[in-house]
Amino acid sequence: MQLVLDRQEPTPLHRQIATQIRGLIDSGDLAVGTRLPATRGLARKLGVNRATVCTAYDNLVASGYVEAHVGQGTRVIHRGPPARAAVAPAHESPAWAGRLAESLDALATHDDGPSEPEPIQNGRIDFTGVIPDERFFPVASLRRSLDVVLRREGETVLQYGSTRGHAPFRDVIAQRMRLAGNDVRSEEILVVNGAQQGLELFCRALLDPGDPVVVESPTYSNLLALTRLYRADVISVPMTDAGLDLDALERVFARRRPKFLYTMPHFQNPTGVTTTLEHRKRLLDIVARYDVPVLEDGFEEELRWDGGEVLSLRALEPHGRVCYVGTFSKGLCPGFRIGWLVADPELIARLTQLKRTTDFHSSVLLQAALAEFIERGDYDRHLRRLRRVYRERMARTASALEAHMPRGTRWRVPAGGYCVWLELPEGVSDEELVARCARDGVRLLPGRHFFTRNPGYGCVRLSISRVDDDDIETGLARLGHHLEALTKQSGNGTRAGARPYI
Repeated sequence: MQLVLDRQEPTPLHRQIATQIRGLIDSGDLAVGTRLPATRGLARKLGVNRATVCTAYDNLVASGYVEAHVGQGTRVIHRGPPARAAVAPAHESPAWAGRLAESLDALATHDDGPSEPEPIQNGRIDFTGVIPDERFFPVASLRRSLDVVLRREGETVLQYGSTRGHAPFRDVIAQRMRLAGNDVRSEEILVVNGAQQGLELFCRALLDPGDPVVVESPTYSNLLALTRLYRADVISVPMTDAGLDLDALERVFARRRPKFLYTMPHFQNPTGVTTTLEHRKRLLDIVARYDVPVLEDGFEEELRWDGGEVLSLRALEPHGRVCYVGTFSKGLCPGFRIGWLVADPELIARLTQLKRTTDFHSSVLLQAALAEFIERGDYDRHLRRLRRVYRERMARTASALEAHMPRGTRWRVPAGGYCVWLELPEGVSDEELVARCARDGVRLLPGRHFFTRNPGYGCVRLSISRVDDDDIETGLARLGHHLEALTKQSGNGTRAGARPYI
């Protein structure tokens, strides 16, 4: 069953899915009794939220095209209303139904990994999710920190806490940021439930429907989902080998005054680019000239293994124009759901009010335990171990890419983090490559998830976060085999040789 979704069309994605399936049934291409694909598998294939496919299937059930039974899936039936229940006409659907479907469609993007990752040893080699390897979680030392905190201040940390965050924990974050060159005080910090909540609060505070927002292209897919949810006018500025195209950015600012610029200067997700000090200074000169706020995403900033630290934008800009979001999800463990926002006190006060209406506060117990964990030196010891592991994995990745990629392939090996950006030879479809590799037990993430529209070339993001050394070699060998076949099939086997780029 081949379905094609047009994300530039105003028609919601669930309606596009339902309409195309109805057409296949009406034409006889899907006969009575045919079982439709599982919602999870179809959602993965189409690159949408599973709830979007469920909504489409529910519409087909309501209109009498299919029926669904637990354990038996969804099957095509004769046209007509379902015999088991009367269905209200579409125009009598609750008022919230359409709005909910639109919100689900706005969020219909492939995120950076499932909420419950599959076991690492499952027979497949998975290069898709930016999910930490749970085999390296410092469980014993985290348990010691939790025990210490519960013995020392159990009654306090099990009570309601400050929306802004546990004061000793904010002090620890401020101190770590000052050591990295940032002039940050604890009153400029809001503790959030992971960086994603920080991004959501920022969008909710600043955006009205139709407001322009500038993003890198490609960029973090879940940020694109948020801007769609808040109906922003997303303006994409292309990435170059050096980072955001600053000439193009300046041309955009000359025409439009965006609410903010979202950027990831360290190990940009998905390209892996880390910008130079000169690039960062010029970027800050441009945003100062046009008075545009910046949202800087710290992402994997503490997972740099090659030395050569570069000051963050927040550290280089003393006037409060840059807001910073950081997280412990990548460098420690995502289950804690602990991140933080740094902004001027006035904006932090507004963001604190918004957070209070959502969830009151983040876990005081986990904040206190994490502060203890950091102050004991356990966090820095853990980071040193992770840097060593991922430096070795990335070296293995670079070697395997050199050995197995066909002519015309380009890639970037980053200076830190988990991700490698792969640009395919001209004429090769990333969707076809992903499908072929999946049949061979290798999971890849097509690059289109990181763009607002079709990029015009084939690309994939590889994550080595949970892939062992031997599986890196095996998986990239299989990828190279299928990519070689597709390259020859496209007639581009004689292009310039495969090569990494800086």
